[in-house]
Amino acid sequence: MICPKCGRTVPDGAPCPCGAPVLSSNPAVNLMKTLGSSPKFLTAAILYSVTVLFNLLASFGASDVISTLYYYGANYGFDPDVFYPMMSALEGSTVVSAVIGAIPSILLAVGMWLFYTTCRNTQSGNVSTVGLTICKVITVINLVLLCCVVLFLVAMVMIFIIAFAGMGEINYYSYSDGYYGATSAAFVITLLVIVSLIVAAVLALVIAYTVSILRAINRIKGSALNGAPDNRISRFLTGFMMVIGVLTCLGGLFSLIASPVAGIASLASGVCCVLMSLLLGEYRAKMTMLLYPPVQPMYSNMPPYTNVPPQQPGGSQGPNP
Repeated sequence: MICPKCGRTVPDGAPCPCGAPVLSSNPAVNLMKTLGSSPKFLTAAILYSVTVLFNLLASFGASDVISTLYYYGANYGFDPDVFYPMMSALEGSTVVSAVIGAIPSILLAVGMWLFYTTCRNTQSGNVSTVGLTICKVITVINLVLLCCVVLFLVAMVMIFIIAFAGMGEINYYSYSDGYYGATSAAFVITLLVIVSLIVAAVLALVIAYTVSILRAINRIKGSALNGAPDNRISRFLTGFMMVIGVLTCLGGLFSLIASPVAGIASLASGVCCVLMSLLLGEYRAKMTMLLYPPVQPMYSNMPPYTNVPPQQPGGSQGPNP
């Protein structure tokens, strides 16, 4: 097998001279356990957990807005018997919705920690797929929700186009300038189509990214179950994940000024994406080495090839009498 640390070819299940621990006698599973228990994956799991925690704290920060509403309600003389029960219900629903909305992220964090734990386990040479299954289920749910959003947006665009198609012009009122105006329905439809195409392109990228994540999970899970190396990790996935990570980090830096809690969550999420992109790229490269091991060089002390036929078993044959 190929040592996941130094790349040296060693017998299956044998320790490498570089000192890398052998976590499984199967080369593919050993590579998976090595990367899954690496400091890089541990850091990614910690950062994702920090992201979930700080996103929850940022959601609970909506109580500041509710406190402001309490202040204005008291100053403007709203009926306390109606206003305060309504605000209490709003505050309770905000907390509940924040917790419910964080359930998928919490489950993903649990899945990452379960995968790290099973890769870290030295008592067994196998990898449990419970964590991967949790991540797969959450990814499938996200994909279904994305498709539902796309269908809803397509339906809304079609409804607006049909509604505007029968109008010659559309009247509107400008609040900033204080006058009524009119615009062509064709212009509105054209603008709506352009915006819809841009949104559709973004959603298509997100759906393709989610499908790539799902495929990667399935292939890693398959290697964990059957022990066969599989290097089919999409470069689109690793590249897009890297781009998302960098952009999220930049957004987090700007968010630190307005909302430090949300900024820390964004920074942790961005660094986590970068680390996962690097891990998947390393996984693909090392699985490729298992599938196509390097050719061993020929020994330099081998005798040269002289193009002489081998001697017959009976020794040299003399001329026939």
